[in-house]
Amino acid sequence: MVRIHTQYQSRFREITGIPGETFELEQPLVSELAWKIAGKYGPRMESLLIDRETNELNERGTMYVDSKGRRVYMEDKLADGETIAFLIGIAGG
Repeated sequence: MVRIHTQYQSRFREITGIPGETFELEQPLVSELAWKIAGKYGPRMESLLIDRETNELNERGTMYVDSKGRRVYMEDKLADGETIAFLIGIAGG
C-alpha cells in the first residue's frame, strides 16, 4: 500500500472544493489514482480526468505532473509519498 498526495488547481479544485488530499493505493499506478479520484468526485471529475475514447488521462487542456514536474500517464508507477498535481494548461501549456 502506498500513500499518494494530490494538489488540485483551477477546475480540479472547483470540483473537489479542496487544494489537495492523500489517497492510499493498493496498486501504485496513476490509473488507480485517477479512478479513485473519479469515483470520489463523480462524472464531472471523471470527464475532466479520463478520456473515455482511449481510457487514458484526458490531455485536452489538462496536465498531470509529478513532484519533479514530469507529465504522468496511466501506466506510470508511483512512489510512496509522491505528489501529483492536477492542472489546467493555458496558452498552449
